[in-house]
Amino acid sequence: MTTGRQKDNVRREYRRLSWILIAGAAFWLVLIVRLVQVQGLQHAEYALRAKEQHLRRIELKATRGGILDRNGRELAMDIQAVTFYANPSMVERPEEVAKYFASVGSQSFKTLVGQLNSSRRFVYLARQVAEENLQEQVRSQNFSGVFEYPETKRYYPYGSLAGQLLGHTDIDHNGSEGIEGAFENLLGGINGLALTYVDSRGRQVPGMRQEHRPPQDGRSLYLTIDAMFQTILEEELERAIEKSAAESGMGIISDPRSGEILALANVPQYNPNNPGSTPATLRRNRVITDPFEPGSTFKVVAASAVLEDGLADTSDSVFCGLGRLVLENGDVIRDVHPYGTLKFSEVLAKSSNIGTIKLGKRLSSNRFYEYIRCFGFGTRSGIDLPAESPGLFKPLRKWSSRSHETITIGQEISVTALQLAQAFGSIANGGTLMAPRVVKAVVGPDGRLEEEKPPLPIRRVMSPATASTLRRILAGVVEGGTGRRAHIEGFALGGKTGTAQQVAKNGKGYDPNSNLVSFVGFLPADNPEMLCLIAVTNPRKGRWGGSIAAPAFKRVVERVFNLSEGVEPQYFAADDGTMAISVPDLRGMRPSAARFQADLRGASISFSGQGEVVVEQKPAPGSTNEDGGHIFCVLGPVEQSPSMGREIASLRQALLLQNLR
Repeated sequence: MTTGRQKDNVRREYRRLSWILIAGAAFWLVLIVRLVQVQGLQHAEYALRAKEQHLRRIELKATRGGILDRNGRELAMDIQAVTFYANPSMVERPEEVAKYFASVGSQSFKTLVGQLNSSRRFVYLARQVAEENLQEQVRSQNFSGVFEYPETKRYYPYGSLAGQLLGHTDIDHNGSEGIEGAFENLLGGINGLALTYVDSRGRQVPGMRQEHRPPQDGRSLYLTIDAMFQTILEEELERAIEKSAAESGMGIISDPRSGEILALANVPQYNPNNPGSTPATLRRNRVITDPFEPGSTFKVVAASAVLEDGLADTSDSVFCGLGRLVLENGDVIRDVHPYGTLKFSEVLAKSSNIGTIKLGKRLSSNRFYEYIRCFGFGTRSGIDLPAESPGLFKPLRKWSSRSHETITIGQEISVTALQLAQAFGSIANGGTLMAPRVVKAVVGPDGRLEEEKPPLPIRRVMSPATASTLRRILAGVVEGGTGRRAHIEGFALGGKTGTAQQVAKNGKGYDPNSNLVSFVGFLPADNPEMLCLIAVTNPRKGRWGGSIAAPAFKRVVERVFNLSEGVEPQYFAADDGTMAISVPDLRGMRPSAARFQADLRGASISFSGQGEVVVEQKPAPGSTNEDGGHIFCVLGPVEQSPSMGREIASLRQALLLQNLR
């Protein structure tokens, strides 16, 4: 017989079972509704979301065009590299990963941990790692959630050679400064786009890659620059700076007939493989960006003007006031040495300020202004390089009562080294101002010539007869005037020295302790084929263009001439009169670049060991080698090189662990 208590238990069990059945029915009802929603009503939306989760858009980097010198030597090229990245949601040990990459990179452990613990799906850990040993070290860690993809990195085989001219690229492979920046539209190419599918662990699914837009590789540039001439110019500028304890130097070698720039140097140099290690002021191409008062080199402008207008001839004589001239406003102009009466040619040969002013005053100010502008001063030359300065040249209406006189001797006007070389080039080539050029040809990705840059005459500055007369006068400057230390036995060459005080930093007057010395010359004097400008800033040992810049010009010309004539430039005269070879720093260079540098000096070279770059050498860099001019090199991994290893390490610091948001 069933009791009341038992009946109550049965009812409770029945109600519990009923609720379970109702809950189960509700669950299945919700599930069915959700399935209808996902599979039916919102099928397209959820299918798209699923596709996006497994789809990755990959930018296909175009290969950047190369930069080569006029003889085909590669000055800038792309090399293969690897970029490491992470999917934070898949990283099992974020602290360990952060600690490892912080130890080899520049970002802090705290920053990396924050990135790896974020909700991001993609975090860069190391970009453009070119060293194979480092790549293998990273792979050997077997970090979960850390992946890699191939990339390219810009590499400059000759290191700092022509660094300011070439410029560099940023982390995204875009050109910055110099040739790289100016010709980004040609060198950079157009990146492509590919779609690929990944599994739940972020790994690419084989056979599921779809290429939607292939990359278009960049074009290559052949420069007018000769790497050998460039090396010679940079080395001799460095030597001139060291001997005179100067701050910096600039130099140009050009062909005055065509306007082609054969070498363009700024010292101190910088290595575009590691641009971040050099201040921006030293990365600037000062040859075209930094104007300066030219001093006595500018005297050729007034001389050419009075000759061209028939206001003087070479037989004229000028009384130079025994070294002192009082201007109309009471200011006094002096010569370094007191001179009496000088012939026209002697005024330039002895660089007399007073004689030049008296000759220049035969011109009206209007006419003198026109000649200066005709020579290209006060305007940009149009060279295909960024940030060119037009110089500083006041309009005629702003000339003071003494401007005519002071501009005649290269004061109250500032010019760039390129403008000055361009002006002397017009004298050298017979009177035509030529547009300066650094690019010779453009070559397509398939190696076919697409464009060749021809010489571009701008205008005639003077008659051939006037130019010929000036060349003879400037040859006298070298034979027996202020430029005699540029004289080379057996050569007929012409040129002009310059020494100018620099404007004080406060803009008021001149700084007595700051000057710029220069020499501009050309050869052969009767029919010049080469022009060279040397400018040295703030020398502390010596203070004249004739004693600092002219000897540097001489050494450059001697070495370049030997190359042009096929003569091995093996030795130079050491201070003790013996013959020796200056040993270059080959450490960090690849064998081809090291051999080039050795050949440039006529030295033999041998290699031992295995590796990509020179890690040791004997004799040591900077020493003199009297042992037959032979250099022994040991090859090894990049990171073992005392020079390149430091550059790569510093470059790694700048590149690794970049966070792209």
